[in-house]
Amino acid sequence: ARDVDPAALVAAAGAFAIAAILIALSLNLWRLREGLKPVFGETARTIASLQGRRGRKGGLAVPRSGDLAAHGVGAYDAATGERLSGVDLNLAMPSHVAIIGGRGSGARVLAAILAGQVAPTAGSVTYAGHDLGGFDAADRARRIAFAAGEAILVEGSLRANILYGADPSAAPDQPAFVEILRITGLDAFAYARGLLGRVDPIAAPDFARALVAARATMRAVLRAEGAERLVEPFDPARYNHQATVGENILFGEPVGPTFAPKRLARHPYMRAVLEAEDLVRPLTEIGLAVARSTVEIFAELPNDHPLFDAFSLFPADERGYFEDLVVRQPSAVALRRGPAGQRDRERLIGLALRYSETRHRFGLIDPAFEERLVAARQSFARMLPSYLAAAVEFYDPTRINSAASVEENLLFGRVSQGEAGAEPRVRAIVRRVLTEEGLEASVYRLGLESRVEPGSAGTGSVAGEGAIPVEMRIAIDLARCLIRQPDIVVVAILLDERKPAEIAARITRLRAARAGRGLVVCVPDAADLAALDPFDAVIAVENSTVVPLQPDAARTLEPA
Repeated sequence: ARDVDPAALVAAAGAFAIAAILIALSLNLWRLREGLKPVFGETARTIASLQGRRGRKGGLAVPRSGDLAAHGVGAYDAATGERLSGVDLNLAMPSHVAIIGGRGSGARVLAAILAGQVAPTAGSVTYAGHDLGGFDAADRARRIAFAAGEAILVEGSLRANILYGADPSAAPDQPAFVEILRITGLDAFAYARGLLGRVDPIAAPDFARALVAARATMRAVLRAEGAERLVEPFDPARYNHQATVGENILFGEPVGPTFAPKRLARHPYMRAVLEAEDLVRPLTEIGLAVARSTVEIFAELPNDHPLFDAFSLFPADERGYFEDLVVRQPSAVALRRGPAGQRDRERLIGLALRYSETRHRFGLIDPAFEERLVAARQSFARMLPSYLAAAVEFYDPTRINSAASVEENLLFGRVSQGEAGAEPRVRAIVRRVLTEEGLEASVYRLGLESRVEPGSAGTGSVAGEGAIPVEMRIAIDLARCLIRQPDIVVVAILLDERKPAEIAARITRLRAARAGRGLVVCVPDAADLAALDPFDAVIAVENSTVVPLQPDAARTLEPA
């Protein structure tokens, strides 16, 4: 046998390794391509529906009415993974049509076919006797709107995003615009964002003055309903138990990063105030007690546990530091001198400033110490140098606080954390007072003028000031379709997560807004069709099969 050349063996092994890497890379690229197909398909359809960009010039104009028909249609929608086969139906437009069928049944792909967003793989779809795909693409996008998913957002306000793609000369008037917000659920979203918005007393002086005046009404309503305890007002002479130690000393809203909560303990001016009020030692001791208690309470929990994230006064990435600190420092007196000791002291004071007796309940603050903290508050405000004056806006019962939200300005206090159900009850009273004082429209305006972060979804406002949650992106897509006032609106949004009564109310409003014009809507299984006015046609989709039903049958049809 011939001897194996070591160099050849190494070369062969290297070649095999490179080949394996290339194969793995090719597989990953193929998977990525397949995974992105639905995303790009959905994006292409959304852009087409928003802008109606001309894809085929010289095509037929879309008629204003006619029969929308499917002849032996089969199709596959890569965006939803749904299939259909053997579809034959005829819908006279304008009319109102319900498509019933759960997720995966084929209901959404049928809606996409009827809107011209998915081309059939078999058979044909016609409108007024003409092939649906043969119409001018831009005209079809204007005449037939398709709401099926998350809207693509743009830089700008919430209002600008809702109106994006609409003809400025045909924009709806205010009542019609408000009704569209109600149909889609964007009214509550805009209102909530308005409550979180800030009031500029220069740009909106009347609103600012009215909001300050409404504080007295808010207190009177709380008192009349025996709910005064639900909100602890800001009082310059009293400690607020719903706020942290640091918030009580600052007694205002930080403007910019200078006095931000995480930087408060290391700011030279704050340290000077604490030294002058002889609070460095007691706050260091409170911080050490907080660190020790936190380490003990969460000793058995991992860093990513939701309880740790919700109740710990230090983040998970600082856990090791504080675990080491409580072991080597039995008391605040034993803190080292020099930079290392100064760093430990600063971190412990930071914990103390973020501590709230009402929330954390470690029993570390008594009434006497509260009085000392109020004295520090007064010193902080009195001695604040002019170059730092713009870094904090103090609470003043006679003035608007432009760094605080509308809701915070009206309450001029904090909702009690120890009262069960306090927040929703207070929120309801806030809305009633704003309505009675004639300020509700201003709140909506603030919400609609709020900025949008196109690349940030999240679950709510806490995800970022401009973050838009997924369900609201879907609502914006539907609102855009309605605002354009097309001849036919096809709604392929399944509302399975909503309650039947809410679904019925939304569909009723939607149908009222589309009276006399075409509407095709996917109705989820949870909807009670018997509670709705009869549709002109009802189509059931089950297991990729379409079964036309008579309108009378829709009232007695059981959900599939």
